[in-house]
Parts: sequence; C-alpha cells; structure tokens
Amino acid sequence: MTRPFPDTIDETARRWALRVQDAAFDDWDGLTAWLESDPAHLAAYETALDVDAWAVELLTQKRPPRPIAPARAPSRRRWFAAGGAMAAALVAAGGWTVLAPASGPREIATAAGEHRTVELGDGSRVILNGNTRITLDPKAPREVALASGEALFQIRHDAERPFVVTAHGTRLIDVGTVFNVVHDGTAIDVAVAEGAVDYSAGRQRIRLNPGDALSRSDAVSPPALRKASPQTIGSWQTGQLQYDDAPLDQVAGDLGRNTGQTIQARRGAERMRFTGTLMLEGSPQQVFARAGPLLGVRFIEEGDNWTMVPASAPRR
Repeated sequence: MTRPFPDTIDETARRWALRVQDAAFDDWDGLTAWLESDPAHLAAYETALDVDAWAVELLTQKRPPRPIAPARAPSRRRWFAAGGAMAAALVAAGGWTVLAPASGPREIATAAGEHRTVELGDGSRVILNGNTRITLDPKAPREVALASGEALFQIRHDAERPFVVTAHGTRLIDVGTVFNVVHDGTAIDVAVAEGAVDYSAGRQRIRLNPGDALSRSDAVSPPALRKASPQTIGSWQTGQLQYDDAPLDQVAGDLGRNTGQTIQARRGAERMRFTGTLMLEGSPQQVFARAGPLLGVRFIEEGDNWTMVPASAPRR
C-alpha cells in the first residue's frame, strides 16, 4: 500500500531502529544504502537508537547481558560505532558483544573473516579483526592481552588508570583514544590514529603520537618507526584496506585475516610494495580478482592456501 505522504527522515530512522530488533532482520544492504545516501540519515538513526525505550530497558535491567553470540555480516555494523552503548545492545546478537560478568580470565576469539566489537565496562571498545584472540581479566579491567591477530582499540582515557594492551612481551600504554595493534607470531605492529600510546618492551620506551606507527619483527629486533595516515588506521573495519608503501607480506596477512584464507607472498612478491586501497566486498575469489592487478600480482590457489606471486612471474 502506498503511503499518502512521504515519511520524514526521523520516521524512517525510527522504523529502521525497530526493525533491527527483530532476530530475523536481514536487510543490512537496505539499511546500508539508506545510511550512505545522506549524512542526516546516520544522525537520525543514532537518535532513534538513543530514545528507543526497549534499548534503555535492556541496558538498565539487572540481569546480566546475553553472552557472546556468533557474528553475522560484520561489515554492515560499522555505522553503529557512534551510537554508543545503546547501539551495542541493539546488535549484541550480531557483531557486538556486551560482556556478562565473569569470575576469572575470559578469552574472546574470532574466526577468520569475522569481525567483533567488544564493549568494555568503562565504555571503551575493542574491535577484533578475523582470526584474533584476546584475553580479559576482571581483576585488571583496564588491561587486554592480545594473544594473536589484529584489534582496533577505542579507549576511554583515564589518567588515573591507564589502559594497557600486552602482546608478546610488549606493553602498550594508552595516553589517548584510538590505536590499532597487530600481533602475528612474534611480530608486533602498532599505529596510532588519535591521542598517544607509550610503547614499552624491555628497556625501550617510545611515545607514539597520531600518525606514528611502529613495527617489530620479533622480541629481540629493534622496532622500526614509520608514518601512517590516521585516516587509514583501522580501515579494515569499514571493508577497505588502505596502504601507504606497505610490503606485500603485510598485505597478504591483512587479506588473510579479512577473507578467512591463508595467503603468502612468494617468488619475489614479498619484496614488492603497495600504495592504494583494496576493497573487501564479495567472496575471497572476487577480492583477489580485484586486488591482483592493483598489487601487480597473481593469486594462485594451492589446496587450502593461496600464494601471491608477481604478475610477471613465469606460470608453472
């Protein structure tokens, strides 16, 4: 039935806010298109989330929030980040997690290709990329151990109680708000988008400010400093991978976490570098088909793994 008068933006936003409560809701493409079509739509949608009475009731009830549930369609959740705790509760059954009380250390892990946002008790957020594992300890509520993988930290700063991330003998002490950490085997990579982070490993202390990044290949190698565009840090959560003169070894690892595939750069590709943007929409095969010409490589499927080789390499 055709409505006699067009809905206002606020009315449409309220309808979307109600629809996403339904466990059977699956029109993420429709919501995505509506949110992207006008900046005013996102503002109206966030307001609808904030005033929705059921969300207020959910967050203020005394029983513990529901436990972790598997994530669905994580790339569609990126617009909820600004909605705060209300939005986190609204999609707790999807890519967000509101933590239930725990008496001991708790491990949270994502499958390859999965994203998950964890809302901490102080309002800080940890956004996990695929194939990532973190540990939370209720005795140290302002500390997260990144066992493996990649996570973007959006931290509520507290000078009296600094937030600490530990990873393979390294302590990262928050002095600001937003930073990205990769822990891959023995390698560590840190990039700061906002605020500052103090890197501490052994006797080394390095202050990283917005646009600063640091890489360390193993526990004994000295860290290498570089510059990064703050706007590109954590871009993986929006379905894009943005690079500025990055080695293809790094690109291979990033693509692997985000597509759920095992990828290695070989036959000289590991020495190549890339500046640009890769889109993550579609199947792994579609992602690789788009990325190959941009990277100057071919993706070769070998059983359960993929290999990136220079496009000019002889075919075997």
